[in-house]
Amino acid sequence: MDGTLGQGRTPDRRRAIRRIPTELSWLRGLRLRPGLDVVLVNLSTGGALVETSTQLRPGARTVLRLTGATGSWTVSGSVLRSWVAAIDPEHGVVYRGALVFDQVLDLQAGHDDSPASHPHRS
Repeated sequence: MDGTLGQGRTPDRRRAIRRIPTELSWLRGLRLRPGLDVVLVNLSTGGALVETSTQLRPGARTVLRLTGATGSWTVSGSVLRSWVAAIDPEHGVVYRGALVFDQVLDLQAGHDDSPASHPHRS
């Protein structure tokens, strides 16, 4: 045994590249309907991974509002899965939720006016 990391790991089967907040310079904030502020873990063209203090119910329909430098956009979808990510003595339970979008979100990383496809600009 040579101790090489990566042996026996499952290959990454993700359909889309995940972008972390530092790669999305245009993004100023996120809100999940019905008015929950969420923290972005990562965002792709097909969904998002978010953190919140409120438990998300798998299968629930939702709308994610992305606020950027030049406007805001909404994209509808559903909660794919949700789990407890941490228990913080100061802030309580932190949940993570995986959201899947109903339509592809064109992020065009590096552009100031993203998402480029403007699925539902508001």
